[in-house]
Amino acid sequence: MNMKRLCFLAVLLIVRVGLSAEPDREPAWPQANGPFGNFVPRKFGHALIDDLKHAKTLWVSQGANLGFAKGSSSGYLRHLTETSTHPGSASGLIVAEGKIFASSFRPTGEVWADKLPHWSQEKNQAILAEEKLAEPLRRNAAIDADDLTVALDLNTGKLLWKAIEAGQGVNRYSGKRNHYGVTPAYFGGRVFSLGTAGRLRCYDAATGKKIWEVADSRFARQSDEQKEKLLRDRNSFAGGPSMSASLIVADGVLIVPQFDLKESRDVPLRGINIEDGSTKWEVPAATCRYATPAVWTHAGRQYVLAATVGAANRPDGGSLRLIDPRDGRVMWTVEGLAPNWSPLSPSDRHVCVNVTSQHRSENSKEPWALKAAYRLSPERAELAWTMPDEPPFWFENQFDTCCMRRVLLRDGRVYFNSQGRKFDTSQPAFHFAVLDEATGRPLYVSPNGEFGHHPSAGVIGQAWLVEDRLLNIRDAAHSDRSELEFLDIDPARVRRLCPPWKPRHENTTAYEVFIELPYVDGRFLMRNRAGEVVCYDLRK
Repeated sequence: MNMKRLCFLAVLLIVRVGLSAEPDREPAWPQANGPFGNFVPRKFGHALIDDLKHAKTLWVSQGANLGFAKGSSSGYLRHLTETSTHPGSASGLIVAEGKIFASSFRPTGEVWADKLPHWSQEKNQAILAEEKLAEPLRRNAAIDADDLTVALDLNTGKLLWKAIEAGQGVNRYSGKRNHYGVTPAYFGGRVFSLGTAGRLRCYDAATGKKIWEVADSRFARQSDEQKEKLLRDRNSFAGGPSMSASLIVADGVLIVPQFDLKESRDVPLRGINIEDGSTKWEVPAATCRYATPAVWTHAGRQYVLAATVGAANRPDGGSLRLIDPRDGRVMWTVEGLAPNWSPLSPSDRHVCVNVTSQHRSENSKEPWALKAAYRLSPERAELAWTMPDEPPFWFENQFDTCCMRRVLLRDGRVYFNSQGRKFDTSQPAFHFAVLDEATGRPLYVSPNGEFGHHPSAGVIGQAWLVEDRLLNIRDAAHSDRSELEFLDIDPARVRRLCPPWKPRHENTTAYEVFIELPYVDGRFLMRNRAGEVVCYDLRK
C-alpha cells in the first residue's frame, strides 16, 4: 500500500474518531431533557437513512438489568410472573464521556406483597399453586428493592460499571400509572441519581465509586416509614402518585424535585451543592411533579425555567417562573396561566406555556387549552403570541394526556401537536402544526386527522428533531403498539418519509410521562422490555 493511500486512510480514521468524540465540556445528552434543556439534540451533520426499516441494530447491552417499566392497569399477572426480567423504573437514558448512564431498581428480599392490586386472595393462591408462576411472582412482588445505577459503553453496549445499593430502595412497580421515572443527570465527571426511597447519590462517572449520599428529604423520611409498614403488613406495593420530574444541573448546581407521597400536583425544587450534597436553597411548589424543569441559557448564563399546575379546579392557577440556580432567587413569575402538566421546551428566546381557550371541551367540561409563547429575558417574560383559538390547536388540559410533551422549538420554528376537533364535525382529530417562533403565524397545519387517531399515536406522540427531520414514536404509551417514523418538517412539504417501523426489540414505555431517550451522533438509544438498552444506527 503506497504512502498516499496510508495517509488518506489515516485522515479518514481521524475524521471518524472526531465525529464520535465527545468533549467533556459538551456532553451529548447529560440529563432527561437533553443538552440544551429542551429535548432537542445536537446536530452532528449526518445524512440519515430514508426508511427506518433499514435502521441497523448496532448492539444490545448485556448486564444492565433495568427491568420493564410499564405494566398495564390489569396486567399484574402477566408482568409479575415474567421469568426473564423484573419491574423497574421508567427513567430515561443519558449520555456523556462516551458512556450511557441509567438508573432503575430491582425487587429483592423474602417479603413480598401478598395482597396485590386487581387480584383476589383466591386468585393469588391459584397462582402460587403453579410452581413456575410462584417463583417469579414472589421475586417480582418483593417489597424491598435494590437501587441500580449503571454505565455502558456507547460504542459497544458493554457494561462498564454497576452501582448496586442493596436493600436501600423500595419496589415502586405500579402497573399502568404512577410510575417512578426520575432520570439521572451528569455534570463534571459525576453522575447524580435519586433512589426509589429518596436517597440522593453522587457517583464518579468513570468508575461508579460513590462520592456522597444524602437522605434528608421529606420523601426519604416518608419512604422509610412506608417501607417499614409494608414489610410488616405485606399488603401491597409502595403506592403514591407519579414521580417523573427528573434531575438537572444548571450553572453547576444540581436541581432536585422534592417529592412527597401525597397527591400534591406541584412540588418544591431544591438546589444542591454538587461537591457534598448539601442544600443551597429551596423554592416551594415550583414545578409539576410530572415535569422536569428546563435549563434556559442567556448571555452565557444558565437559569431554571419551571411551570406549575396550581390549585385543583382553577383553570387559571398555573404559573411560570425563572429561578437563579446559584441562590434560588425567583427572578420573575407569570401568574394566571392554565395548568402546566408537561415539561417546558424553551428556545434561546421563547418558551411555550398553556393558556385557556374561550371554548369548552365536551369530554372534560373544562375549557380547552392553547399554547402561548412568552418572550424571555432575565428581567421579565412578555406575552409574544397565542395560538389561534381554533379546533386544530385545542387540547384537553388534564394530566392523562397533558403530561406528554407536545412542543419542540428549533431554528425559529415551533412544532406542535394537538388533540382538537375536525374543522367540519365534532369528531376528534389530532393535528400537527408548524408555526413561526417570532410571531406564532401558522406555517403548516395538517389536514383533518391525517396524523393518527389517538393523541399518543399522532405526530409528536414522542418526538425529537434529529438532523434535518423529525423522529417520532407513534403511540409511545403502549410498547406493543409503538412504531417509529421519520417526517419531513419543511412547512412546504410536511410528510411522512417512510412507513411506520416496528423495532424488533420492543421498546419499553411509561404512560403519562414517556421515557426520554437520546439521539447521539447518528444513533438512537432505547430501553426494551427485557431490561436492556438497544442502539440503532440511523446513518446512511
